[in-house]
Amino acid sequence: MKLKTVIIGGSNTVMLPGYLPSLLATMARRGIDLDIAADLAVGGTTSAFGLYQLKTYEALADCDLLLIEYALNDAFVYGDERRPFRHWARFYEGIIRYAREQNPNLRIATLVFGARNGSFLSAVPSIDAGINYISQWYGTICVDVSRHLMQRLGRDVVGHPSFYSDQGHYARPVATTIVANLIADELEPALLRPHKAAALQPPIDPDHFAGARALDGVQLGKRLGRLPVEYSNRRFSVSALDLGRDRLKFEVDKGQLLAMAYVCEPRIPPLDVHMGEETHRAALLKGGVRDGTYKFLVSMLSFEFLYGVTLLQTQPSLALTLGGGGEGGEHKLHVPKDSIRHETFPAEPALPISGILFTGNLKVCAIEKAGSAVNGSAAAAQPVTTVEVPAPSA
Repeated sequence: MKLKTVIIGGSNTVMLPGYLPSLLATMARRGIDLDIAADLAVGGTTSAFGLYQLKTYEALADCDLLLIEYALNDAFVYGDERRPFRHWARFYEGIIRYAREQNPNLRIATLVFGARNGSFLSAVPSIDAGINYISQWYGTICVDVSRHLMQRLGRDVVGHPSFYSDQGHYARPVATTIVANLIADELEPALLRPHKAAALQPPIDPDHFAGARALDGVQLGKRLGRLPVEYSNRRFSVSALDLGRDRLKFEVDKGQLLAMAYVCEPRIPPLDVHMGEETHRAALLKGGVRDGTYKFLVSMLSFEFLYGVTLLQTQPSLALTLGGGGEGGEHKLHVPKDSIRHETFPAEPALPISGILFTGNLKVCAIEKAGSAVNGSAAAAQPVTTVEVPAPSA
């Protein structure tokens, strides 16, 4: 049995050696060939990035199986609070519905991992419960690894520090092999059952994000008249629109800016988002890039911090401007849990945006040149063309 497979997920799926190579080998021994058509997993990302990845992947209709692995990262970012949890559920339901819309024959399986000292050790975790609920609603496969580990091995084993390599990853190679075998035990019978095209259930949340729009770096470059910068390593290549010192004006009706994919490189500044009379500053720098461990990292920033108590509300219109931040100026600082505060600001900033995800009707997406006023008192933004520059090596 051969299944053309696409994968979206975080660093547990990227990690080598990790659970994935063991899972592929174990499934092959059991007569199920998970033929990886696309591994779209990127470390440090959530279901928001997974939806973006699917929106920009053009071959989903030709695939047989979608594997999703974001539960641990989603729990890390969204936690158990009601408003962020419902926002997360719109992403996850959006992934399921969009995938089914593109391919009614697609099998979908979600893997639920738990962090060291995670809430699953002593309570019912909201994200895990939400994944189980939504999976049951749509008739998809859910492999709740955390729950099965607790049932089979017990709290003392699963809670022991030696079972993990760090806060968010199982220890290699023993724990990852155990996890891979457990997943195979659940996937094998589920995949061998007779399968037919699934009817799309009515939505749980009518405001799910299946209809969100994604623009990747190439599309942004064409829209804005700029040649993208290419970044590549052993796993993938990505095209990004480098804002440099310029700004991006963005306006939608009845929607939100949900997330921004970007390339973190040493010259990246913080991101300033001007919305109305407020300026929000988000730290984009990753410790591994600052320390020189990585020449660059593909990353994601989700924008829940912009909306506060209005996060779940549809606004008539949204207008904001994004650009690199510098010294001075009043702002509200947001430091994502996997980013670090900028101690210095680059003399020649690079702000490579590799994609955006948003809802609503797009009205404006334009470059505002450096030196013009943020809130529109200067001349209207005009597209400009840049020369492609060499990408850093892997």
